[in-house]
Amino acid sequence: MLRAISYNIHSGRDLWWRKRLAQMADTLSQLQPDIVGLQEVHQNSKYGYQAHFLAERLQYHLAFAPSIPLGDGHYGNALLSKYPLESVQIVPLPAKREQRTLLQAVFQWSGKSVSAWVTHCSLNQASRAAQLQFLTELLARNKNAPVLLMGDFNADNVSFAPVLQDCALVCGQETKHTLPAFRRRLDYIFASSHWDIQQYVVSSVNWSDHKPIIVDAQLKERQARVTQNF
Repeated sequence: MLRAISYNIHSGRDLWWRKRLAQMADTLSQLQPDIVGLQEVHQNSKYGYQAHFLAERLQYHLAFAPSIPLGDGHYGNALLSKYPLESVQIVPLPAKREQRTLLQAVFQWSGKSVSAWVTHCSLNQASRAAQLQFLTELLARNKNAPVLLMGDFNADNVSFAPVLQDCALVCGQETKHTLPAFRRRLDYIFASSHWDIQQYVVSSVNWSDHKPIIVDAQLKERQARVTQNF
C-alpha cells in the first residue's frame, strides 16, 4: 500500500501565524507517508529553508520547485519521498500575475515507475482556469504511467475526470473541508486509473490553516503487470 499526503503548510505557520514547522514534521513522521506534496514552502533565510528542514527530519528525498523569488531564495512547492526521485521537472503554469509551477518527479515503488505531481493553483479565477486547462492537456499526454496529482487547487469541485479520479470522491469524503476557517475543500489528491483507492482521510491537526489530506492506494494488479512490462 502506498500512502500519499498533500499539505499546504502555510509558510510553516498556523492560522494565527505561530511557528508550527516542528509540529508539522512530527505529524508527517507519525503518519509514515511514502510521498508528501507540499505547498506554500519557503527556501530562504527570511522564513527558513523549510523544505530542507522537513526532508532532514523525515530522512526523505527532496525536490523543490521555486515559484516566486523571495529575498535570497524562493517560495514554492516541494515533494518529499521515501524513495529516490528521478526525472525531476519544474513546469511553469500560465499566470497573469503571481507565478505558479508544477513539480513533476518519478520514483520507483515496488519495482514500478510512479509519477508524482505537485502544484498550487492561482487565486485569480482566469489564471486558475488556464492552469487547470494546461494540466488537463498535460495529463492527456501521460496516460501510460501511474500518476498521483496533489495540491491546493484554490477551488471547489475541481475535476480531471475521466483521466484522473478524485480520491475523496471515490471514498465518499468530498464534503470534508480542508480549509476549515472558510469551510471549503481546496486540497485534492487525484489518481490515474492504475490505482485502487483504499482510504481518504482529512487529518485533524491544526498546525496550518489547511489540513493535510491522506490517501492510501494500491496499484491494480492488471495495471501493475502492464506497467512492469512497459
